[in-house]
This record gives sequence, structure tokens and C-alpha cells, in this order.
Amino acid sequence: MVAVGGKGQAPELVDGPGWSRPGLDVAAGRYPLSVERHVARMVDHLVPGVTTQTPHGRYYALHGLIAAQADGEDLTVPAAQTLLRRAEVALAAVSFAHHPQALDWLPRAHGVDALARRLHSGAVTTSEAEVPGKDGYVGNSWGFWAPYAGSEVALGILGAGPMPVPGPRLETAALRAGLGGLLELAAEDTLNVDDLASFGDRLCVCVGGEHPDGAWLANLMCEPGAPAEAGSRSATRRQTIQLLARVVSTHPVRYFTRDIGHVLAFGDFLTTDPVTSGIDAAGAWRGVVLRNYSVGAWRRLWSWLVEQVDGLVPIEDVADRFAAELPDMTVDAFLSSLPATQNTAGAPLPAEHDLRWAGDPLPLAELRVLATNARRVDELTGRVRDAFLGQRGVELSPEWVQRRLDEARPMKLRDVARRLTYDLVARSQRIALAKARRRTDGTLWLPTRLHERGGLLYRTSQEGRGDVGLRLDQLGTVLATCGVLHYHDQHWSVTSSGRALVD
Repeated sequence: MVAVGGKGQAPELVDGPGWSRPGLDVAAGRYPLSVERHVARMVDHLVPGVTTQTPHGRYYALHGLIAAQADGEDLTVPAAQTLLRRAEVALAAVSFAHHPQALDWLPRAHGVDALARRLHSGAVTTSEAEVPGKDGYVGNSWGFWAPYAGSEVALGILGAGPMPVPGPRLETAALRAGLGGLLELAAEDTLNVDDLASFGDRLCVCVGGEHPDGAWLANLMCEPGAPAEAGSRSATRRQTIQLLARVVSTHPVRYFTRDIGHVLAFGDFLTTDPVTSGIDAAGAWRGVVLRNYSVGAWRRLWSWLVEQVDGLVPIEDVADRFAAELPDMTVDAFLSSLPATQNTAGAPLPAEHDLRWAGDPLPLAELRVLATNARRVDELTGRVRDAFLGQRGVELSPEWVQRRLDEARPMKLRDVARRLTYDLVARSQRIALAKARRRTDGTLWLPTRLHERGGLLYRTSQEGRGDVGLRLDQLGTVLATCGVLHYHDQHWSVTSSGRALVD
């Protein structure tokens, strides 16, 4: 604040420069330690065409149908946006009418939660519900197209561009036969929930596999006739689907990531089964799932450390709280106490999984997971090891953990924890500054929840501690909603049509 004014005049106060808005926006960012990059990149390679935000196969078809309709009628961008939003409102309303209670195997249709008040009242005024904003079903003018757009372009459903346009793999006839009724509902002024129940077995998000649009998408996802070029995106996606289907066929699977991930990471199934042993992507999946234990451990440990910051706290106090959670022993004794990570035949044992369920305090449990996971650096080989390690020499990678703990063997484990606390805080601040951006209005965006000033820490919110998504859950539900998989009695199975596509 600066005092200004001419001679003999009372000074006026000017608060900040006039060319920019004051303020530092410290809205929380994602990935504060940036340990997720390798796993995310590998998953993008192994599951092209599906993301963590694309659980419904019918949205791929719906957006393709809107692209065909907009192209055929030469719609303007605003008209295409309105048509897409009204169709998505209709899909959400029909899906709610078909299943007022959420299914345990499939997320609700997009927008159902935002439309809940209208849906429970029994009627949805389409012109009000489709308007983007806090009172509508979505905030984006393109509805829920944005999360699906990259996948739809990758699959050839759409062409690249600022609005949905038909791609080379779009089959308009199949889409109209399966979802054409949504366009008729989108033209209605009012959608009465009771009346929509009769449309459920044709237009709900859960029944795509029973209709032409689902068969089209299943063929597109599995690509049974595509040449298996090594490393191509379509070939890799097909191998991942074959791997998932094989595990579903041979193991009890209720949750894709939990149950399939365990089979991919541990045991000898991938190398002894006659089908999985011939799938090139299987080794990469083993390496990625094992590496994700390290990623999850860092995220949980960091979340716990940030949780210890209540008010303005000296960093040494946080370091001491971490140390107090650990046993009074040397690093060498700590490493010797870790469970075995492979059996006599060299197959990985579920050490990291078991440690998470051992009941230890979180910081001790996750430090054990990190140390155990680092032991695999010298045990894994070939494609599995390459996918596990990723880029070499990266801070907080399993190699880094292995080296740090090996060098610290004579030290007390508690002293290593104190040093690690300082390292993690410094890394989080470096990453936040690297991600900081100056906005057009002059404000600075700094993506961090934890702040450090002169050795004192304070936080603006809590950190999340969930695992990085491997997209297996989303791939599974997309395959289920286009007829490749089926969920019954709390277990998944491969359908007869799905088996014809993946075998």
C-alpha cells in the first residue's frame, strides 16, 4: 500500500498496482510429489481409448450420433452443443428411470446427481436442465463430451476438431438403430420420469451390449480383425482386453482393479497360463501394477505428513512426529524385518499388499511398502523390470529408495525419517513453483496445499491419499456396457459374443 498526493494535499492510499488484480491463488493442485507420471504414462499406452473419466460405453456412441446428426443437418456450433446437452439430459433421465437406485457394478449416468432434485420430483424441464451452469446438469457448454473426446478420436469414432465430427470408424446406421430414440426424447419439452421407464431396456446406459451401437463399439474396442503390429495402440488395447478377459474367465473377479490387479502383480499365472504367457503386454502390466504400490505409498505417506500440520507448525515438529511412529531400530534391522518378495521359483509374492493389511500405523506401513517395493529392483527382469523402473535416476523412484536406504543402513530409522520429511517438503515446494502460472488478470496460481515460510509449515487443506487409477475399472465397465463382459451374482464373466471377439 503506497501513499500518494500533491504538495499540501492529504495523501491517498493506493492498494497495489493498477494494472493487475491483487492476490495469490493457492488453490490445491494435483500430484504434489509428482510420483505418478510413469504409471500414468504407461497406463495411457496400455489402455488407449479409455480414461479414468470414461466409464460408460454408450457415451462413445451418443457423441458419435450427435456428430453424425450435426454433420447431416449442418448445425452451427451452438446448435450442436444444445442438441448434445439435451440428449445427455435424456440419457441421464432414462437411466435414472430404469435404475432409481445405483447399480453396484456401474456408475450412474453423467449428470444424474445434478438432476437429482428434478428426477425425484418426477419431471425434468429439458430447456432448464440442459443450460450449462450451477442450475443445470453440467457446467461445460459441451456437456460431458470433453472427458470422452480424446478417447473417441483415438478410436476413430470422431475426427479431431473443436466440435464432434464423424471419424473414419463411425457407423451411423448402428448408432441410429441403437440410440436414435434419444434424439426424439431430446426434442421433448418435459421428460416425465414415470413415462421414461418403458425406454430403459433400450436406452439406459446399462443395456448398450444388447443393441447395435454396443455391438459396433465392442468390435471397435476389441478389433478382432486388426493386424497385430507390435507396439500399435490398437494391438496393445486388444492385448489388454484379452488379458482382462482371461483373468475374468479363470479367477473370481468382483472389482477389476483390486482383483485383476492382484493377479497381474503376483504369482505365476502370467507365465504359466497358456493364454497369458503369450500376451506381450502382460509383462508390462505386471511392472506397472507393482510400481503403483510405490506411488500409492508416497501418496499415503505425504497425506499423513500434511495431516500433522495443524496451524503454524515448525517443520522439525512434523519430522519428529514421523520419527515417533517408527520403531527404535537401525535401517539395517528394518530392512531385515521385511517380508519375502518372491518365492523359490522367482514369482512375486504379495508382500506390499499384505503389509497394507498388517495393521501397522500408516507411516510405518507405507515406509515398509516403499522399502519392500524397492527390493524388486534387483529381482525383476526383462519387460517387467523395464515397465517397473521407467525412467532411470528419478527422485522417489524405487531405485532412489533402494539407494537411500542402503546408504543409511547403519543409521537409526527415526533419523532417516526426519531427513525424509525435509526432503519431501522441499520437493513439494519445488514442484508447486514449477507448476505455478501467471494468469491473464495478473494473479498467480500456486498449486499447493502445504506452505513453508522460514521453517514453519501451514496447510490450506488436506491431501488425498488414493491410488492412481489404472483404468481397469473403466475399461471393464465400458466392455460390460457394450456386451463383452457380464456382471451377475457379484462376479464378472465373459459373454459368448465377447469370447468370439477376444479369442
